[in-house]
Amino acid sequence: MRQVVIAGMLLMGFIFYACGGGGGDSTLTSGSVILFATDDMSSHKQVIATINKVQFVKQGSNGIACDVLTTPVSIDISNLSSIIQLINAADCPSNIYNRITIAFDKSIKLMNRDNKTETCTLVMYKDKLNQSNPLQCDGSTCSLDIYEPVNVFANQNNRFALDFDLKEFEVSDSSSANCSATLKVSPLNDFQFDFKKSRGYKEGSSGLILNLNTNAKTFNIMKGNKTFTVDYSRILQENIDFLLQFAFMNNLSVNIESSDLDLKQNRCIASAIFIKIYGTVSDLNSRDYTFTITTQNNKIIPIDYSKAHINDHIGGNLSDSVIVAAKLKTYDGKIYSACLVELTDTVTED
Repeated sequence: MRQVVIAGMLLMGFIFYACGGGGGDSTLTSGSVILFATDDMSSHKQVIATINKVQFVKQGSNGIACDVLTTPVSIDISNLSSIIQLINAADCPSNIYNRITIAFDKSIKLMNRDNKTETCTLVMYKDKLNQSNPLQCDGSTCSLDIYEPVNVFANQNNRFALDFDLKEFEVSDSSSANCSATLKVSPLNDFQFDFKKSRGYKEGSSGLILNLNTNAKTFNIMKGNKTFTVDYSRILQENIDFLLQFAFMNNLSVNIESSDLDLKQNRCIASAIFIKIYGTVSDLNSRDYTFTITTQNNKIIPIDYSKAHINDHIGGNLSDSVIVAAKLKTYDGKIYSACLVELTDTVTED
């Protein structure tokens, strides 16, 4: 079986390419497959999509298939600007696959630059030649098939990605209940992936902290069946140990940014780490730029938002009783400092 990692980046791309050579197509051996996502900025401030499944298929008499992702993941792709986000790891047999199937929720949430929100139905997708193709939909789920060769080499790390180009999204009847959207989807090759990296794109991940060691400045996160070690010794964020202990003790997910993810050692050196929490606002003090968040498990967290960017995803204002997602960066011993506060009604992976 082979290791597959999904990453989500900027406005949603998955890149497919093999790293290294050799390996043949034996189904009895395996190699490591890494799936990434990437894109450039679009005209939308928010694009929330739910990916339900990613599968590689080798069509023919043998009929081999490999599930890369089976647990649904909701991502606000617009929050992943310049970040390649690691989402999952799975095992696949080494082989030459000739079809990629992607399944996702039929509904997608959009917000334009004027803060206008809409929930649209995905109906079509564009291939790399900009030709429109109908989606295969069943109930609330739609899927598409991309016929491209995917080489999974044995005993190697193979990077993969698909490019969901939001700049080419087409939205029709956005002001009505019949709002529909067309995706632009195309594979990216190895050279194009490395070009993204040369433009300063960082790799990132999120997950629950395991094995926190504040002396060694390391911890682990799990993605599927794969464990990654995070080295945070170079981070200068104030009271980072306390921030990580807070996340560890309260079962909170952390967001990690790094310049590179070492897939040979499953290790990364973090350049920034954030905690993203969801909850209800109370005790808002707009003069001192503070409020408290009460989480779903009734944890009360004091927040300083004086240096935070405010994103309104639901057409409201920051006030008591609204639900927000806050991205926490530092702790001064009394209050947590947020770099981002989002008014939202959706919990996402990023």
